[in-house]
Amino acid sequence: MKKTILAAAALAAFAATSPAAAQNAVSASPRALAGAKLIKPLQLSAVRDLNFGTIVMGTINGNQTVSIDGAGVVSCGASGGGLTCAGTPTSATYRVVGTQGQVVTISSAAPSFSLTGSNGGTLAFTPSYPASLTLAASGAPANDFNVGGSVVINSSTVDGVYSGQIDIQVAYQ
Repeated sequence: MKKTILAAAALAAFAATSPAAAQNAVSASPRALAGAKLIKPLQLSAVRDLNFGTIVMGTINGNQTVSIDGAGVVSCGASGGGLTCAGTPTSATYRVVGTQGQVVTISSAAPSFSLTGSNGGTLAFTPSYPASLTLAASGAPANDFNVGGSVVINSSTVDGVYSGQIDIQVAYQ
């Protein structure tokens, strides 16, 4: 009987310790993965300047908006508004280089920029551009996008040659 009690006690002690030992030997599953996404820094450069062409101011009726779209097509105020547009207009073109397949958001530093006239006048230029683009290439050929915009001209606008800078920014989405 004494041997039976000792054998039962040893078996109970083994049973009490065995699950803990077996639990410690189980490996974690599923295992976590490690990864990293590597992208090239974005490079932005201006390729072509925006030019509204020549705007002839006649008898101007109210505020007239002259706009140029990304394709370089000019809208010269309302019909009968007193403006005539001529010349060879061009939208601005920017080139962005980064990592192929990545989406880039496009923005400007401010909602409008001041164009200064040669005779002391100023015009508020409001840029227009695509909200984003997906980079089709990681280098050459680069990814270009066009920037248009608008200015408002009225009877108090001073004639002259106007110029200023457009501040466009790009960032990975």
